[in-house]
Amino acid sequence: MRLVLAAALAAAALSSSPAVAAEPPLKAGSVLHLTSKKHAHPYSLFVPSEYSAKVSWPVVISSHGRDGSGKGEIGQWTGLAGKHGFIVACPDMCTATVNRPPTSSLAPEAEDEQVLLSIFEEIASNFRVNRRAVMITGFSGGGNPSYWTGLRHPDVFTHIATRGGNFAPQQMPTDEKLLAAGRKRIQVYIYFGDNDHPLILGEDGKPGQAQMAYDALKKAGYENLKFEKIAGMGHASRPDLAAGWFGAHLVANRKMFLAGDKADEMLAEIREGIAKERWKDAVRGLLELEKHEQKAGVPPVSGEVREKLTKVAADLVEQAKKAHEAGENGEANKLIGRVVRDFKGLAPHEEARGLEKEWKEPPPK
Repeated sequence: MRLVLAAALAAAALSSSPAVAAEPPLKAGSVLHLTSKKHAHPYSLFVPSEYSAKVSWPVVISSHGRDGSGKGEIGQWTGLAGKHGFIVACPDMCTATVNRPPTSSLAPEAEDEQVLLSIFEEIASNFRVNRRAVMITGFSGGGNPSYWTGLRHPDVFTHIATRGGNFAPQQMPTDEKLLAAGRKRIQVYIYFGDNDHPLILGEDGKPGQAQMAYDALKKAGYENLKFEKIAGMGHASRPDLAAGWFGAHLVANRKMFLAGDKADEMLAEIREGIAKERWKDAVRGLLELEKHEQKAGVPPVSGEVREKLTKVAADLVEQAKKAHEAGENGEANKLIGRVVRDFKGLAPHEEARGLEKEWKEPPPK
C-alpha cells in the first residue's frame, strides 16, 4: 500500500498541534538536482508529493557504488520513497569514485562524512524530518562511507544498510563514547548475494568484507545486527531490500514516532518561551514534556532545555546573593522571588525558597 506510514501518521496527527517546520521552500514530488550550500557538493533529492509538515518524515541517504553518481542512484529510490514514506537524498561520493580527488584538504572518507552530515542538515532545514528514523545506505563502494559516517554519528543515523558493501577495519570507530552510543541505537542490515564479488564473499579461505563487517560489529557489541546472504543474487544494488527493512521498522514504531512528533512540538514551544523569557511557561512546558517522554517511552529531547533553564535559574540565584551581600535587599528579593515563582520543579528552586525565607526573617537579637 502506497505511503502506509505517511498516511497513518497524517491521520493520527493532532490538528491543534503547531508544525515544527513551515512548508518547505523546495518542491516535493519531483527529483531535484541540487548543490549543497555548505560544501558546494552535488546531490539529488526526492521528497514524495504527499509530504506534509504536519508530521515528521524519515530520511534515507544512499551512497552509489564505484563510478556512480547521485543522479544515477536517485532513480532507484523514488518509487521506494513513495511506497514507504520517506525522503531520500543521493550525493556524489568521493570514496566510491575512481581517481576522484577530494575537493578539500580532507581525506576522501572524511570529506564524504562532512558532506553527508551537511546534506542531512540542509534537508532538515527545508523539511520536517524524523530524527528518530534516519538510514544511511550504500551499494558496493558506497558501503565505505555508510560504515564510516554512520558508525561515527549515532546521534544522526539510526539505521545502516549495506548492499554488497565494501568494509575495512579502519571504518570502525575507536572512541568508546561513540561505540557505547551506537551499540543500542543503530540497527545494521548487511546483505549480499551468494554470487557476489569475491571481495564481498571472500576467497582462498579468507572471509569476505561482508563477514568482516559483521564480525567487527558483533565484537564491538552492536546489538541490532541482521546479516543475510541472498540466494541467486550477484553483485547487485537491490535497494528494495534496504527500503523494505527500513519501512518495516517505520510501521512497527508508528506510535513511537507520533509520540516523538508531539515531543518535538512541545520542545518548540518551550524554546519559544525561553527566547521570549517567559520562564514560568517554559518550565511548565518542560515538566509536561518530561512526563510525556516517560509515559510514551520516546528517546528524550528535553535534556538540553532542562540544562538551559536550570542555568538561568541558578544565575538568578547567584545575582540575588550578590545583591543581598551588597545591601540591595529590594533587588535581591525581586530576583529570588522570580526563581521561586517561575522555576518550580528545578533544582535552584529549593535553594531560592530557603533564601527567601531566610531573608524575610528578622535577624536574631
